[in-house]
Amino acid sequence: MNGFILHEDSLRVIIATGFSTPSDNRKTGDMIQVWILCKAEDPVTAIRTGLDRIICGNCMHRGHEVDGRFGVERTCYVNEGQAPLQIWKSWRAGNYPLLRSLESFTGRKVRFGAYGDPTWIPLPLALAIAGVASGWTGYTHQWRKPSLQGWKSLLMASVDSIAELVIARSMGWSTFRVGSEASVGENLCASDRDGTPCAVCLLCAGARGGLESVHIPPHGKGATHFLEA
Repeated sequence: MNGFILHEDSLRVIIATGFSTPSDNRKTGDMIQVWILCKAEDPVTAIRTGLDRIICGNCMHRGHEVDGRFGVERTCYVNEGQAPLQIWKSWRAGNYPLLRSLESFTGRKVRFGAYGDPTWIPLPLALAIAGVASGWTGYTHQWRKPSLQGWKSLLMASVDSIAELVIARSMGWSTFRVGSEASVGENLCASDRDGTPCAVCLLCAGARGGLESVHIPPHGKGATHFLEA
């Protein structure tokens, strides 16, 4: 099987793909990709109705609402009409069984949150996956929430300004920021610096080895709408 259901609740389904077919994402390299999806609506529709809030939380890159229209001037790099939509359709067709063992993650690289906020994964499950994997990356915009501080060792705080960077680091988070220019102490994302894929770099793996700060210029589908915070 190339994909499995990791977890689901009444609103969301979390699916991991890339087990039998290597990812063709040149930026990330060959990593198992974890997708957090709305059950009730496909990713394209969920953005239009604002239901994507249940998987993305308060992420500013969702865009904003104008006259009842959601997702206006969206800056998210993900093209929801491509992989997320196809994976949602495949799930609806019943093509993904429930994951029964972590054996398939052993020795693999994992990208927590190819779409959606990975803090919807049960933390014990994410820690268990990281424990058998050979490396991982992940980001959350929900880093201020007291209930999610246990994720510091796995995820980067996705910050949207230098002020947020300072706050997140003071709370013990490593940080990841999208912006036109790097600030003092920020590492330029390796894929932009010299083409090194995430699967090789693995710097965006939380604060497990000390605090890191990574910066990347605006990119992907939403780059044209990006404004500096």
